[in-house]
Amino acid sequence: MTEFKKENFENYIKILLKWQKAINLISPKTIPCVWERHFKDSLNLYNYIKDKNNIFDIGSGGGFPGMVLSVAGIKNITFIESDERKCFFLNEIKKEYNLDCKIINDRVENINLKADTIIGRAFAPLDKFLNLCENIIYDKTEMYLLKGENINKEIIESKNDWNFDYDLFKKQNGFIIKISNISKK
Repeated sequence: MTEFKKENFENYIKILLKWQKAINLISPKTIPCVWERHFKDSLNLYNYIKDKNNIFDIGSGGGFPGMVLSVAGIKNITFIESDERKCFFLNEIKKEYNLDCKIINDRVENINLKADTIIGRAFAPLDKFLNLCENIIYDKTEMYLLKGENINKEIIESKNDWNFDYDLFKKQNGFIIKISNISKK
C-alpha cells in the first residue's frame, strides 16, 4: 500500500470530530482510534482504484472511504449520500482541501447515472448493496468494497439473486472485495 502521513489528514480529523458532536459520522467508541480505524482503513483502496474513472462512493457518510481517497489524490469521485447534514459535512471537507469531486444528496436507488467503479464501506450487507446499486451498474462496472470477516456468508447470500466474479484481498480487520461482471439473475 502507498504510505500516507496522518499529518495530511489533520484538518479532516479536526472537522470530523467537530461535526461528530452534532451528527453521528462515526461510532463514538472509535474516536480514540479514528486514524487507524477510519482513515487508514479507507486508504486500503487507494492502489486498487487510483487509475479508475467515474467512481461512485455509496453511502458516503463521514467520507469513508471516498473523501479520504479524494484527499489522497484520487479524482473523479461522486459521493452519493441521502443525509443532507452529512452532505454539508462532505462539502466542508471538499472546500477545506479544494477537491474536484461531486456530492449528490439522494438515495442511490434514485440515481440513474452509470458508474464505472463503485466503492463503499460499512454501508450494507452485499446482497442489499447490490440491490440498491442496481440502477447504476452496467456490464463494465467494478466494485471495491471494504468488508468484515462475514464476507464469505455475504457472497453466498448475494449469489441467490446476482451473478458476479470476485476477488478477495485480506486487509487488517477484514477484506477488500473486488466484484466484476455483475448481473441480476
